[in-house]
This record gives sequence, structure tokens and C-alpha cells, in this order.
Amino acid sequence: AVVFTFMAVTPTTVAILRCVPDKQRSFALGVQSVFLRLLGTIPGPILFGVAIDNSCTLWDINECKAKGACWVYDNERMAYLLMGISAACKIITIIFVIMAVCLYKPP
Repeated sequence: AVVFTFMAVTPTTVAILRCVPDKQRSFALGVQSVFLRLLGTIPGPILFGVAIDNSCTLWDINECKAKGACWVYDNERMAYLLMGISAACKIITIIFVIMAVCLYKPP
């Protein structure tokens, strides 16, 4: 999945550069970079962290009765959760790409 993610970087950049007028290309790449950072780097680690925490079956409880580190994970549950999050993100991406192709009107 990671290979396919990085394979899409160049075609995405080329598509942005072809769809935007020459004077707005740097702005378009900047907007794309901001959206990529906001939608990728902020919620991504949080979602994966919640999935990993939800797959824990035995937590370490300290003397203050607070949860510590996880001692035992349900590996099958973790695999399904992580794959589900990744698949959902890819499906959302595919939907937006299809919408972009259908809604694009050449100049």
C-alpha cells in the first residue's frame, strides 16, 4: 500500500499543474501541501493510536489506578483495525479522484 501511495505523488502533482493557470501554479501546490499536512499528519496518527489502544487486551495498571502501557495485544483485531482504517482512507481518496475526473471542465 505504501508503494502505491508514493506512486501517486507525481501524477497528482502533474494533474494539479495542468489544471491550474500558469500564474497560480505555486499557490495551487501550496494549497495542496497544506491540505495534505492537515488531513494526513494530524488525524492519521490519532486514528492509528486509537486503533492500537483498542486492540489491547491487558493493560498495566500503576499504583494510582491509571492505565499504563499495554502488555498484550490482540494481533488479529489490530490487523483488522489498521487495515480497515487504511482501506477507508483509500476508498475516500478514490471517490474524490473519480469526482475530480467527472467534474473537471477543460479550459
